[in-house]
Amino acid sequence: MPAQADRWTVDFSCALHNRTGKFFIGRDLIADQTDLIDTVQYWRVPLRQPPAGITAKVIGRLMAIEHKMRLRLPSALKAASTQRTPILHTDPFSVLHRGAAPCDVVICHDVGPLTHTDLFAPQVTELYRRVYELIAASGCRVAFVSEASRAAFAAMFGTSSHHVLIYPPLRSEVARPAASAVPQVSGPFLLTVGSLGRRKNQALSIGAFARSGLAARGFSYVLTGSREPGWEQVLAAAEQTPGVVLLDYVTDEALAWLYGNAAGFVLASRLEGFGIPVAEAIAAGLVPAVTANSVLTEVAGEGALAIDPDNADSIAEAMQHLAMMGEEERTRRAVLLSQSVRRFTRDRFRAAWRALLQPAGAIAHTPVSGAPARPNNQHEWA
Repeated sequence: MPAQADRWTVDFSCALHNRTGKFFIGRDLIADQTDLIDTVQYWRVPLRQPPAGITAKVIGRLMAIEHKMRLRLPSALKAASTQRTPILHTDPFSVLHRGAAPCDVVICHDVGPLTHTDLFAPQVTELYRRVYELIAASGCRVAFVSEASRAAFAAMFGTSSHHVLIYPPLRSEVARPAASAVPQVSGPFLLTVGSLGRRKNQALSIGAFARSGLAARGFSYVLTGSREPGWEQVLAAAEQTPGVVLLDYVTDEALAWLYGNAAGFVLASRLEGFGIPVAEAIAAGLVPAVTANSVLTEVAGEGALAIDPDNADSIAEAMQHLAMMGEEERTRRAVLLSQSVRRFTRDRFRAAWRALLQPAGAIAHTPVSGAPARPNNQHEWA
């Protein structure tokens, strides 16, 4: 282990191209632990704020070139020196350019590139296979954002006492009172929040909404999120289905309004690291219908409706259930759901990370270099 006086270097390279749950976890962690952090770097560039625009693109391109080189030259992929400053990797892929040492900590959001190879390009699967092998061989500490992710990693690489579970917190931004309604939305509606594409399975959910008959009863189905691979199919399905409202980015205030006015929340995702939108929906008082036997049921608990993500009829039945649910059942489920999301507080998140990063000796406060400010008012969700 490094000397106790050492502070952490945080590799926040995922912020170069990511404003999903990974970004919010890294942002909150850095803000909470400033006195333990020496510098925040993006690839190899220390900056006071996450880069944007052309700067982010240039840094990201240089990082991609180095990663490609290292993957082509196996000899370049080796354990990092244990004599350097400990590194906190906010995403596993940064071990490609920094290496991994026993003194490091890596945040693992999911192992989807290995467990759901059909959702990723072959080069992405290969990249993460090498990354996870490096992490497992290094003996570094790994912080998982869900028990599901920890179990999936253990099934492939074995268990370790250095593996810990730290749940992310709910974002405070969406808890603020909403300024105004979303103009495109009127009447009762069901809601899905998350990046639009194959992974979140929205095209099948839209087909399920058509089967449910809810549009004829005056319901609409609102989906909001950024675009990821497979978004074209989601867009095509939305354009062909009456009652579907497809939104791009929305402000935090608009998102809060959507959570506060929906009749229910639906997420039949095929892969999640944690599922922040589900927790946010529950905190806003919604009953969710989520993928059975997944991290989403880990997050939501017993109060959620469980659905088969490969079965449109299962999703349609859950949508009907949410739309027509009586107040007695809704109240009963809300009690169970609220108990579940109490685990995801900022105080618990802060304390768990403090325990993991804090050395035995006291560390004097030093302002952090590169702590990220909150991005603009438009977001994606993991």
